[in-house]
Amino acid sequence: PLGHVALKGAAWYQGESDVDLPGYRDRVRELLAGWRKQFSPDMRMLLVQLANYGPVQLAPGASGWADVREEQRQAALADKNAELVTAIDIGDRTDIHPANKQELGRRLALAAQGVALPKPEKAVIENGDVRVRFTGVEALVAWSGLDPLAFELCGSEQDSCRYAAARVEGTNVILSGDGKPATRVRYAWADSPVVNAYDDRALPLPGFELEISPR
Repeated sequence: PLGHVALKGAAWYQGESDVDLPGYRDRVRELLAGWRKQFSPDMRMLLVQLANYGPVQLAPGASGWADVREEQRQAALADKNAELVTAIDIGDRTDIHPANKQELGRRLALAAQGVALPKPEKAVIENGDVRVRFTGVEALVAWSGLDPLAFELCGSEQDSCRYAAARVEGTNVILSGDGKPATRVRYAWADSPVVNAYDDRALPLPGFELEISPR
């Protein structure tokens, strides 16, 4: 093992082999604690959210890769000196080792410097629709279309999830209510999702799941 080396920070890009294994968030927590104990208690940790890989999904469904992405997001949220950096749009659905490390490096550099990156904050009911609020953005846009793709409304069961019509409103995304029960919002919930929601720096939204609040 490395000896007396002081590190300012590190990037952790892993998770593929942990798909379908419970407890990933706990393992990440212990990993970060161990590195900080060995190298520096103030290490900034950058967690790369898994890139898109695998067959394209034609309907909402379960996804082991999406489960890991959400565990990665939650692990970063729970750590006061960690940041999630998503690669959800720069992978290769036929190659588990995508080549576009240049763009990933740009995003990691922003996170290392403490620049705020896009992240979901809250989902709330509003006049029968659902408003999803985001931080770390000045404006959201949908690339190559009028509206953002890959948003879902879900009830308590997996088979209740359905794609939702969405529109951008400043730094928020509004999901049109369809009259069916909805307790959760999911975004990019697939092994290899097709996404087109970005901020004005060409940074994508990460994959996520949020409980819907009454307000």
